[in-house]
Amino acid sequence: MPALADVDLVLLDVNETLSDTAPLADALADAGAPRSLAATWFSGVLRDGFALTVAGAAAPFARVAEGGLRSLLAGLEVDDADAVVEAGMSALRSSPPHPDVAPGLRALAASGLRLATLSNGGPQVADDLLRRAGVRDVVERLLSVEDGPAGAWKPAASAYRHALGSCDVAPGRALLVAVHPWDVDGAARAGLRTAWLDRARTRAFPTHLTPADLVASSLVDLATQLRR
Repeated sequence: MPALADVDLVLLDVNETLSDTAPLADALADAGAPRSLAATWFSGVLRDGFALTVAGAAAPFARVAEGGLRSLLAGLEVDDADAVVEAGMSALRSSPPHPDVAPGLRALAASGLRLATLSNGGPQVADDLLRRAGVRDVVERLLSVEDGPAGAWKPAASAYRHALGSCDVAPGRALLVAVHPWDVDGAARAGLRTAWLDRARTRAFPTHLTPADLVASSLVDLATQLRR
């Protein structure tokens, strides 16, 4: 594919792109909260993180997540809100990798591509996730918007510029991979090439956002499309 022939770096989103957050619902339910709270909670974390960025402020992902969950629980009848928060935060930190992560990242690395992560969460979460997947060795950098130079959550342009500077790569030679269309759009506006990871194949990419250069059903599929 000529448009992507010069890509050197694959920049990977972490939450939901590499990690499977489905177990969050089980963790909350086991602790006495409604299973349906998980989706509302995670969406609210992103909303509040984005709102802080627009306001020129910032807060660590974990702090926003815990505060958001406590706020939601205040309106519910649960026996032990602290136990629900602990269960939810623990599940968030220990989310398993999607099944395609290990073979997909190894295939990407085997093709000569550099790999790095760029997350709105902390770098330790990415490190633990990649170690659970057995592929920490193929990812050269674990970057976070919590790093000082980033200054804001994705999709702010400064977050992508931080990654490009850290990896010493030009925007057009980096490919941002994410399941989130808003992340794809933000990276495209910052000059990066983009790939939308659409595992479910049950929805269309929002027409009001910048479309991805590539659409892949898995990281293995992406590696096949990028094979040199």
